[in-house]
Amino acid sequence: MQHELRSTERIRSFLRAQITYNNRMTTIDCIIKNYSVGGARIALSDTLAVPSEFDVFVPAKQRSHHARLVWRDKDSIGVSFIDAAQQSAEKPIASHAGAEAAARLRDLEAQNVELKRRVQELSKRLEDLGQDPTIAA
Repeated sequence: MQHELRSTERIRSFLRAQITYNNRMTTIDCIIKNYSVGGARIALSDTLAVPSEFDVFVPAKQRSHHARLVWRDKDSIGVSFIDAAQQSAEKPIASHAGAEAAARLRDLEAQNVELKRRVQELSKRLEDLGQDPTIAA
């Protein structure tokens, strides 16, 4: 694995993020493992799918970065933020609609967690009744 020379120190993190490209038509969920003003190390399952330039959205920070791929290995990539010279590499989500979309996404993620819990609960009940929960009626 090769590493770029950094001008700023990176801080260890575990931030959920999303890589978007192709006019936001393609998204990849990922985890930012370390983070700085100028770049990040990002863990994801398929590093080969990542293009040379893309956007990274960090919901916890409500920030989006335009990034350039610097290096990749089998399970992570190193990126530099192209917008680092502008506002310390971070640009706030500009529109109210963007903030609303982020809030809606958080709500949907919470609903998804609850629905998964409910499916597990109902599957367990079916098993307790001697039914196979994987067979549709």
